[in-house]
Amino acid sequence: MTIKKAFRSIGIVALVAISAFLILCFAVPSAKSVINQKTQTVKDIKIVGLGDSLTEGVGDETKQGGYLPLIKGDLEATNRYRVTTQNFGVSGNTSQQILSRLDKQAKIKSGLKSADVITVTVGGNDLMAILQKHFFNLSEKNIQTGITQFQTRLNKLLTQIRAQNPDAPIYLLGIYNPFYVYFPEVTALSTTVTRFNKASQTTIKRYSRVYYVDIDSVLSKGTTPATKKQKQKVASDLADNPLIFDQDHFHPNNAGYAQMTKQLYNEMIKTESKWGK
Repeated sequence: MTIKKAFRSIGIVALVAISAFLILCFAVPSAKSVINQKTQTVKDIKIVGLGDSLTEGVGDETKQGGYLPLIKGDLEATNRYRVTTQNFGVSGNTSQQILSRLDKQAKIKSGLKSADVITVTVGGNDLMAILQKHFFNLSEKNIQTGITQFQTRLNKLLTQIRAQNPDAPIYLLGIYNPFYVYFPEVTALSTTVTRFNKASQTTIKRYSRVYYVDIDSVLSKGTTPATKKQKQKVASDLADNPLIFDQDHFHPNNAGYAQMTKQLYNEMIKTESKWGK
């Protein structure tokens, strides 16, 4: 082989190698670009919870905060969201007390302003206040007056939240009857719970991007109503609702919070196009 032919062969080999290299560079994405593509699909979401003991997480034996860490986990499990949460729940708060905290505490206002999603639990303590105040003379008039006053305060609360954050979707969780399993024959309480929840649903219709989350249907009945034998034991040993904390027979336990979270997750996913708007 002559020197000229040798150089020509080397040139051809070099040209083929360079061409192959360029094809690989442009046709196959690098590991870095693939990672960046995955990162871009993950959306940062901040959820702020405001409310009473259900937001605080009373009954959650892990002491992590009830439904907020659970909804965070469920959303992050989709690999589409990176979630942070802030919990402004205080046990025992009525709607008026929640409203007062919002008016006075800058940290709550700041949290709401930066929220992509807002959750609210309110109403259970308002109902209990009516029952306690009129325990011996509970009447239709007392109940209706209490519901009307609750609607007024709920309206003020939602207005104040919207003043801090006009756009983030708000998910209002309803209330439930923790005593249903123990006293299924006491229909008056279940009826009042239903009326409170309907009042909440009526109130939120005045606002855009406010959604109702039903928890009564899953928490009140647990699995099945107490048997006759179980009801006979109530005075000394309450029959168990498997979703209610057995130390107070009032708040959700871990399983109860999981059911609440499932209801919240389903409603959030239906309206996820509104997050972060």
